[in-house]
Amino acid sequence: MRLLQEIWCLEDALREVSRAIIHRSSYKEVPLLESVGRVVAEDILASEPVPHFVRSTMDGYAVRARTTFGASEAMPAMLTLGGAGVYASAPVLTGGAVSDEFDAVVMLEYAELLEDGLLLVSRPVAVGENIMSVGEDVPVNQALVRRGQKLSIRDIAVLSALGHAQVRVRDFKVAVMSSGDEIVPITVVPAIGQVRDINSSLVMGLIRDMGFHADFLGIITDDADLLVSKLVIALATYDAVIISGGSSAGSYDYTARAMQRVGSPGVITHGLSIKPGKPTVLGVAGGKLMIGLPGHPLSCALTAHVVAAPLLATAAEALIVKRAHFELPLLLPIASVPGRRDIVPVKITQGGICPLFAKSAAIRVLADADGFIEINEQCEGLHAGERVKVEVWR
Repeated sequence: MRLLQEIWCLEDALREVSRAIIHRSSYKEVPLLESVGRVVAEDILASEPVPHFVRSTMDGYAVRARTTFGASEAMPAMLTLGGAGVYASAPVLTGGAVSDEFDAVVMLEYAELLEDGLLLVSRPVAVGENIMSVGEDVPVNQALVRRGQKLSIRDIAVLSALGHAQVRVRDFKVAVMSSGDEIVPITVVPAIGQVRDINSSLVMGLIRDMGFHADFLGIITDDADLLVSKLVIALATYDAVIISGGSSAGSYDYTARAMQRVGSPGVITHGLSIKPGKPTVLGVAGGKLMIGLPGHPLSCALTAHVVAAPLLATAAEALIVKRAHFELPLLLPIASVPGRRDIVPVKITQGGICPLFAKSAAIRVLADADGFIEINEQCEGLHAGERVKVEVWR
């Protein structure tokens, strides 16, 4: 394998890797509250209507709408409280059941109850006004959530209303490793030439935020055989593997070589026409996704969002949700090179978008940036004042 000889455009690389992935239906049942943020394994349909009875949406009186036509403050409609006649009415609270004989609710402020049981209505109501019919909110068999959807707290509320105490979610597991002799755990004070392992926390946080399970398998030294053995073990247990570091074309970078040895088709691309992230390695072994991210923290973070996230979603058969974005004016010009996609971290200010220029090894920009912008391959740069789309972090 010749490393970093063929540079792929991002879309082609994502498409080619996605084709090689074999989807495996792995799921588990979890309690409803534990399903928040998880990816649903199947469509969940409403098994009953909501509401399951005709319900009032206001405090007031249930009436027959036709008995209020023409009512006004000067000439109110006169109804009776209780009884069974056409002009009968009944008190009802918000959320209370409305009897079949009535077809509307008069709000409390437009009704006056006299001592003799006579009800004066000063405003007409239409049929169906201030009531919710059976199934009006959620009809039977309506999809509440779709297969591959990440559950929000709002989805949980809807599922609660339908009595779903358990939810079947994707059991997609990702192994995360860091590579490099210079990497030490975050609890260790680094010596000269050493750096703490920033990337594993960043990558695992992204994976878990996507609704998947992530385990850290440790820091792997620059030993090709050791990395191969770790990859083999990870691929036997997990659905995907992400390694940060060791992806560039230097003589001591082992990620691509190790990926090539653990299964077919192996490395699909080693090199993307993006900056940062050019040395990213993408591969598949036995249908399982393998990703080698750059070691520099800023490069790792941006590549994880732009490259790893959509591939993980594809592998897990999760719906790919577009990141929230805003269009705002650019405060400073940005130069770019045609044929390469630039990913630039930015900060959103009151006046617009401020690009944060930093070296790929920088870490402070990760905290300062609100998101990033992408400059496409056909563009030679962006001018100050130009409106651009900023995508916020996940």
